[in-house]
Amino acid sequence: MANTGTGQGQGTQPTSWDNAPILEGMAASQQGGSRGAQIWGTDQNYSLITDFQETPGGSWSGWFGLADQWPNGPQQVIEITACQQNNGCVQLWVTDDEQQLWTISQTSPGGNWGSWSGPNWNSAPILTGITSSQQGGTRGGQLWATDIGNALFTCYQETPGGAWSGWMAAATVWPNGPQQVITMAACQQNNGCVQFWAVDDLQQLWTITQTSPGGNWGSWSGLNWNSAPPLNEIAASQQGGTRGAQLWAIDQNYSLISCFQETPGGSWSAWSSENWADSPPVVFVTACQQNNGCVQLWAMGTDDVLRSISQTSPGGDWGGWS
Repeated sequence: MANTGTGQGQGTQPTSWDNAPILEGMAASQQGGSRGAQIWGTDQNYSLITDFQETPGGSWSGWFGLADQWPNGPQQVIEITACQQNNGCVQLWVTDDEQQLWTISQTSPGGNWGSWSGPNWNSAPILTGITSSQQGGTRGGQLWATDIGNALFTCYQETPGGAWSGWMAAATVWPNGPQQVITMAACQQNNGCVQFWAVDDLQQLWTITQTSPGGNWGSWSGLNWNSAPPLNEIAASQQGGTRGAQLWAIDQNYSLISCFQETPGGSWSAWSSENWADSPPVVFVTACQQNNGCVQLWAMGTDDVLRSISQTSPGGDWGGWS
């Protein structure tokens, strides 16, 4: 989920990661083919911009605007999410300044992109938040969204690169969960099963997990899953190596904390102490794999500076902040 936010810094700012402007939201996805990852952001005019990794774990293209390369789409973008479709092609969704849903997909893994579809793609209602994840099994991807009442909805891709289901109310298909959702995240657990997290209107963390790749779902676990403190924002990514997934969260003091799954589908570590990896105070984060099994995380600081940190091996240690 790309959560909007404005930093609190004043005056001259240090250079952001890869010379990024001040961002109001962002999302990232692993790519297929010969590339590594891609990140999208919205600048202070709510224009959609992007930066992609030319090789897995390698150099980045530099930020550029998408209005000319992807014409006939939304002029202003508020929320962003993206994921692979289980065929190596990435699909991107955004909401515009009228909270209408749009989407665009790659035509080949790590390759070119098609045309925008929207507004109100897949007969979506007016939306306040979106997040997505690749699925295992025979499906493609899954999208979650919240409406203007903060109720949770979802739809899924029935085959990789194929048709999508209609929207379903989470309260109906996943009962006994949060009634109102203010932020959310999802990712695979490195065993093909997706785990989904939601923060409710009381800043309490919930989660629910698939019981088989691309299959059914278990039951909600909450309130305050894994002894989480009250949270503002969350982001998640599948890991390579022998681990499953990793979750990051921003607490009420704008401190970044994290926990990770010790094995795919297995138990989770305790939450880290405040300022995970010596991070500065942050307002929103996003993360994804780089197509070499290593995860990269981006964090927008309260000083309006975008920073990034990457694993040095799949599921392993982390380097320093750029």
